[in-house]
Amino acid sequence: MESGRQSGEGGARQGAPQAARMLGTLLEGPGTRRLSEPQVRIILDALAGARDPALVARFPAVLALCGRRGLRVDFQKLLARHWETSPRRRNLEDLLCVSALLLRRLGAQEPEGLAQIVSALRGRAAALEGRTALRLADGTTVALADFAAALRKATAEPAAPVAPRPAAPPSPRESAVPDGPGLAGRLEALFPKKQIELILKRLRGEPLTKTEREYFSRIVRKKLAAIADAAVQEAAARLLAGKRRGKARRGRPRGV
Repeated sequence: MESGRQSGEGGARQGAPQAARMLGTLLEGPGTRRLSEPQVRIILDALAGARDPALVARFPAVLALCGRRGLRVDFQKLLARHWETSPRRRNLEDLLCVSALLLRRLGAQEPEGLAQIVSALRGRAAALEGRTALRLADGTTVALADFAAALRKATAEPAAPVAPRPAAPPSPRESAVPDGPGLAGRLEALFPKKQIELILKRLRGEPLTKTEREYFSRIVRKKLAAIADAAVQEAAARLLAGKRRGKARRGRPRGV
């Protein structure tokens, strides 16, 4: 048993590069393959022995992702890799206690079994209450704020890809407007360019300036009222009909 535990510590040091690769896999999006429980234990053990505070700070994040993905971790096996007096084991115990504290504080999902193992370590958990940083056995110190920041980053929902905004449906007033280019072309026979612009803006429901409103009311509205008058429309229709009949007579062959 002694040799197994000692080889566990040595194996964790030798497998640090492998653990780093697996950590990257675990922290990727949910579409990637799942790591096995033994691989997660290797990652946690390697983090507990890392000398880089930025790596150690990701310990709670690994547990949170295990909880979110429903991966149960055998914490008894994790601790059993080392003797009870081993510095690595003390690191693991402290990191588990700090992780449980932060997961509850931030409302992240805990992996199954974490509460039970921390309850068994309540003496160490009580000793960590009120601290702003965790000092590991080798002197590596990690602020609780750094643990929390790594945890928030790992558990944040991935940003959804920005889809092109669909064109807004036309308003009732806009949908009732006749085709723009055709209408503008017909209006050119009756109105100058400036007045046509005001007419189209009103049809589209666009706001007018005070000067434009006064001009529209004083000049353009009177012309539109005349065009909309039933008598004017009837006279125009009769004249146009007479013109079409005249063209038709001129187009007939002689003697018909």
